[in-house]
Amino acid sequence: MDNKTPRYLPQWELPPYAFIPGKHPHPEKKGGHMENTEVSVEPLDPTSPLENKAFLYGLDLFNNGYYWESHVWWEALWNKAGRKGELADFLKALIKLAAGGVKINLDQKPVSQGHIDRALELLIPLEEEIFCGINIKDLIRDCRGLGSSLPFKELKLKIN
Repeated sequence: MDNKTPRYLPQWELPPYAFIPGKHPHPEKKGGHMENTEVSVEPLDPTSPLENKAFLYGLDLFNNGYYWESHVWWEALWNKAGRKGELADFLKALIKLAAGGVKINLDQKPVSQGHIDRALELLIPLEEEIFCGINIKDLIRDCRGLGSSLPFKELKLKIN
């Protein structure tokens, strides 16, 4: 864990390992760190993201390199949001960024870039907004810099 990365939900522990396919036990299978864990979420209200523990935990996971784990929480929120509309597209963009992080950890840079590109497609319509507390214009800038000026692990999602 990066000790310089602020936590939004420090009372929720980070997992003992960040899942990387082929290198660690699958989190939801026998012996995995999420075995027998039910991911239950409340709907995310974009106007009060600090009140949604699942969203905050997803940020903590992502910001600390637990990309696969962050996608699990955001996917639950995406499903709760009905998979369509502005909020769902925002959550899908975060899911795609998390998938990009998993692929970077597997040294699959072209596949990672495909996920980042899809995230950008979903974020661009929100570019002039602060959405769920996140400055989308800054996030787009950072995503565009990934791989050239910004290593993936340096991408941090911050609520303003």
